[in-house]
Order: sequence, then structure tokens, then C-alpha cells
Amino acid sequence: MRFSLKIFIFMFAIAFTVSGAAGSYFYYQSQSAMTRSIQSQLLTAAKSFSGLIPGDIINSLTEPEDMHSDGYRRIQDILYQISQTSPDFRYAYTMRLIDGEVFFVVDSPPRGYDDPDLQLPPEAMPEPVGAHYPDAPQTLLDGFDGPSVDNRIYEDQWGWTISGYAPVLDSMGDPVGLLGIDMSAEHMHSRLNAISQAGKISLVVAALLAVMFTVILARHITRPIKDLHEGFNRISSGDLETKVPKRGRDELGELSEHFNSMLSQLREKKLLQTSLGKIMHQDVIKKFMKQEISLGGEIAEASVLFCDLRGFTGISEKTSPQKLVELLNSYFSLMVKAVEKHDGMVDKFVGDKIMAVFGHPQPSEYASGQALKAGMQMLKACDELNIALGPDLKLENSIGIHSGRVLAGNIGSQERMEYTVIGDVVNTAARLESATRVMDTRLAISESAARGIPDLPQSMVYNGELILQGRSEKTGVYILK
Repeated sequence: MRFSLKIFIFMFAIAFTVSGAAGSYFYYQSQSAMTRSIQSQLLTAAKSFSGLIPGDIINSLTEPEDMHSDGYRRIQDILYQISQTSPDFRYAYTMRLIDGEVFFVVDSPPRGYDDPDLQLPPEAMPEPVGAHYPDAPQTLLDGFDGPSVDNRIYEDQWGWTISGYAPVLDSMGDPVGLLGIDMSAEHMHSRLNAISQAGKISLVVAALLAVMFTVILARHITRPIKDLHEGFNRISSGDLETKVPKRGRDELGELSEHFNSMLSQLREKKLLQTSLGKIMHQDVIKKFMKQEISLGGEIAEASVLFCDLRGFTGISEKTSPQKLVELLNSYFSLMVKAVEKHDGMVDKFVGDKIMAVFGHPQPSEYASGQALKAGMQMLKACDELNIALGPDLKLENSIGIHSGRVLAGNIGSQERMEYTVIGDVVNTAARLESATRVMDTRLAISESAARGIPDLPQSMVYNGELILQGRSEKTGVYILK
């Protein structure tokens, strides 16, 4: 008997024997996989879309009369758009939790609610603001604290559904409610019926196509999938220079092209992130990558440090441009290292000046102390650099530190913007640095910043109150003696 016939008989017997058992197993596995896929889809949708819901408006909607407000209609429009993003979604709604009980805020608008000519029956109208939702499942209650999804199908007055939930946050980042998205169970059943029918058909044709499937599997599926698998393994090990060969002109060939295109984008993203990391702090880059870059900012508590080189104009006049750049780069490298060692963010360089921020973007209750430690290290690093430069060049830096509330965000225009912090705290820190010259010190810190340092060094002494340039009120100042 020829070997090819043996292969055919073997594949025929295997396919005919296994197909029956595999069909049932495939059905139940598909059911489980589909449930997980639906749960994942709902969870991802709820997490993604919850950020579109303005939590401050949710807080303002407390009575049924609020259903006529602009804020209610705005959220209802958002919910309607969410329900239209997928044919699988049935309802989208918002709720709030009061003393362990769940109440509707803005309910899902019915399909066609924006058609003025469509007459909707009363039962199709949304639940009023404040309507009680009884017997809420635990997964819904969990959604007020974090994203969650139903682990099974539930029945309520609106039918059989499976739902995903995610908390809605106000402008301060506090949870004020949740967004719920329902998917109809009937659609899930129709998918399972289609899988069952496909399994029956595959049982009939499996044996007849055994040999052909073997050839296709070997030539058109196995090799490309193996290439992709090896490619993903190389990516996971950090190799972004790999490339998957394209085999054929079918979907697998296109998948190989998409893999290579994705890999190219990963290389570009890594290069961009690496390049941006030389311009701005990693925490700021992460904020940009998580949300759309737009003008605006947020109020935050922070400590601002200004550092300036004294007499640098004179040094510039007697130093060549090339050597001046090298000198500044050496100096700035030491200053940046000192700032980042104490969890600070270099905000900007202005000529020979450095502005650094502590306590933002990552909040810290020790921001003032971190800024002071960084400032002292910056003074020490400058002095050590002078030893390396020799007697011909001498750099002397001075530092001012102030703490308080700043506006942090993107400043500029839609075409050109800069992430920075602004406010009176920034101006005060800059003027404190300027005042170090008249106070005969190289480091001055405001009294408000010093109050945030429980272990203020003995080398820092109170120098009384001072009226800084451009300010009418006196500022208590500590200086480095």
C-alpha cells in the first residue's frame, strides 16, 4: 500500500473519529470563549466610554425635573452614541449608589429618540432621575469602585442581558456613579446556534477534506503561523528589528504584512518615547500617551525650584561658543541628575536657568524636602565641577524654592504647546533666587516651603521677612548659612 494512501486512510479515520467528540468539545469551548469575549468587550467598552461621561454633571442631576436640563440631554446624547458604537449593545445608562441602594441618573435613550416624528410608547421611555433599581447584582455594585462585568446572564424588566460597568469620575477624580452597558442575550444565543450548525456541517465534510486540510495546514497555515509565533517571541524578548517573511497573497500573507507594519510602529513609538524622554519627564509622557493632548491644566500642590548661574554673562563674553555649550551641557547634566535623584521634574531651561518641579505629576507629601535636598546637591555638584574646570573658570549657582498651588498643564496654542506649571508659586521661587544675592547666600527657601520639612537642616536659618520684587506682601525666608 502506497504511503500516500496510508496517509489518506489515517487522516480519514482520525478526522471521522475525532470530529464527533471534537464538535461537542468545540461547542462548549466556543460558548465559554464567546462569553469571555463578550465580557472582555463589555469591560473594555465600559472602561473606555466612562471617561466620556462628565461626572460633575452627574452630581448635579438629582431630581426627575432635571431630565429637562441641558446637562441631562448632553449625557443622554453621549449614552445614545455609546449604544450605537456596536450592534451588539442594547442599552447604556448611568447610576449612582446611595446607602447601598442603586438609583438611575440618566437612563439609556430609546433608539430613534432623536426623531421628532417618531411616537414612542411609554414603556420605551427612559427611567426618570432617581428611579430605584432593585436587586442590583454584586457585579453592578462592584462597578462603582472599579470596572466589572457580569459573570452570567441576568433577567430584569428589560429582558435577558449581560452587562459591563465602570465608575464615572468627577473633575477631582472621585467616583460619583457608574456607566453600565447592556448586551442582549438573544444575540449570544444566535451566535451559539450558528456555531452548533457549523459543527454539524464540519462533521460531515471533515473526513472528505482530511488530506486537503493536511496540505493546506502544512503549506499555508503552519509555516506563516510559526513565523508569526517566532516573531512575537523575539518582540517579547525586546528585539524590535525582526521581520516576518510574507508567504502567499491570502489573509495570512496580509497578517504578516500587518505584523511588520505593527512592528514598524512599535519601533517609531519607542524612538519617539526615547526622544521625548530627553525633553520632558517620563510621567508627563505617560499622561500624553493615556489621553488626547489638549490645551488646559489642573491645580496641584507642588514645590518649585529655580536655579541660576551668577555672572554667567561675563563668562559667556570670554568663552568660545563651542566651549560654552560644552560647559553648559556638563553643568546641566549634573543639575538634572540632582533633580531626578530626588523625584523632581525639570520643567524647562531658560538660558543658564533651570526650573524644576517637585510633587507633580506624581503627588508627594515630601515635595518641599525633596526640593531642598536637590538644591543642596545642585550647589555641591556645581562646586565639584569647578574643581574639574580648573582656576580659569568658576561657576556659582544660586537657588530659590517655594511651595504652594500651581496650575499644571499644556500652555500655548493648538499648533504649539508646552507642558509646564505656572502661577504665583513659580514667580515667588524665581524672585527668591534673585534675592539670594542681597541676602548673601546661595540658597533661599520660603517659610511656607520650610513648614513642609519636618527635619529642616540646622544649616538653614530663619532670615526674617522680605518684600520680594513685584510683591506687596512680606515673605518669610530661610537661607543657607
